Amino acid sequence: MIIQLSVIIPVFNEIEILPETIQNFEQWKDSDVELIFVDGGSIDGTLAYLNKHKYRVIKSSKGRGHQLDQGVKQAQGDYLLFLHADNYFIDSPKREILKCLSQGKIGAFKLSFTSDNWKQKCIAYGSNWRLKHRKIAFGDQGIFVRKNYYQELGGFRSLPLMEDYDLSLRSRSKGEKMMRAEQFIHTSDRRFKEKGILKTLLKMQYCQYLFRKNASMERIMNVYYS
Repeated sequence: MIIQLSVIIPVFNEIEILPETIQNFEQWKDSDVELIFVDGGSIDGTLAYLNKHKYRVIKSSKGRGHQLDQGVKQAQGDYLLFLHADNYFIDSPKREILKCLSQGKIGAFKLSFTSDNWKQKCIAYGSNWRLKHRKIAFGDQGIFVRKNYYQELGGFRSLPLMEDYDLSLRSRSKGEKMMRAEQFIHTSDRRFKEKGILKTLLKMQYCQYLFRKNASMERIMNVYYS
């Protein structure tokens, strides 16, 4: 069977969420869809768990941009889907991906959080508005792209943060329309729970500003992890 779609998930110490991630994938996978995990040096049993269940794993140095790009180098599909470990779909996203990529070269899904918190709903609304009107997507929205266009863009840069924002900006600078799938992708609100919704949102906005102003990655990381 020829692989049509390659799903790439970077992981680092994700043992708590992995069983749910895999269970969801098993519900919608097809024979022409491959799943590739790229481990950035996990020490919590993530690698052992994936090996035990015979999933394809690539070992990599830590850094989401680098991990994702390493996954692409091993991908067989002509179409790529990049997910976070806590993303999931209610229905198979393949048909929507192929539909969008028949009309464009890159796209992402509408975002929904697992939480019913009204603040989270507002954040999701903002993300979906940004995708539709500003043509910018972040990794938790499940960026999908034709492999040849990904290569034309130069792929994900080896950045520890902002690799998704960077790819979106480079694509937009080429005048390429970011397709918005009508299907929702769901993600957990764990990063907002850890440090608070407002604080996390403000830090993310400030990091985007710093990135656009060509601030050093060290400074951006200090803000993000503070």
